[in-house]
Amino acid sequence: MRLGFFGGTFNPVHEGHLALAKEAFRTLHLDHLWWLPANPWQKDSRDLMPSEVRIKLLRLALTDCNRMSVDTRELDRKTLSYSIDTVRELAAEYPYDDRFYLIGSDQWNNFHTWKDWQKIFDYVSLVVFNRNGQIAHPAEEVDRFIEDRKISVTMLPMPALDIDSSRIRQLIAQHDWFDPFLKTALPEKVFQFLCLNEKTKD
Repeated sequence: MRLGFFGGTFNPVHEGHLALAKEAFRTLHLDHLWWLPANPWQKDSRDLMPSEVRIKLLRLALTDCNRMSVDTRELDRKTLSYSIDTVRELAAEYPYDDRFYLIGSDQWNNFHTWKDWQKIFDYVSLVVFNRNGQIAHPAEEVDRFIEDRKISVTMLPMPALDIDSSRIRQLIAQHDWFDPFLKTALPEKVFQFLCLNEKTKD
């Protein structure tokens, strides 16, 4: 089988994430796509929604996506979560399947800072989403590494959706549920859940 693994904070999941997932599904001819919400060690955890909320919102967003599921292994770990640990586990669990690890262009730019980044290529095929039609480039050491070893990295164009996660979080914090951007940026069930729960607290 051809399996995709989409990592990110999904803070919260929005229509841009769904568009990326569907584009990967179509282009890579995937049989199943797993979403891997994370608590990246590079980011300030104070800016993250609680893990249980992000998982709940992801599952709501994927309600009608029969071949997409949420994998919580990175949030379930009690220690710092690194991608190298995840891809090793995935290779052990799906040894006979093609495994595609999906990351954004910003993550690709910082790939050289990841723990044991050189070993990640041993376990998965890397797929990078590019913004605004521009091809992302990693650090020179990563470029040299993949060129010397003739490693293929797939570049996928991102759908042209102007969605800003920080703006979404700001509007949610302000309880600005009537802002048209918020309603269009979030999947319907995610918007309804957040709106209803905020109103219940009042």
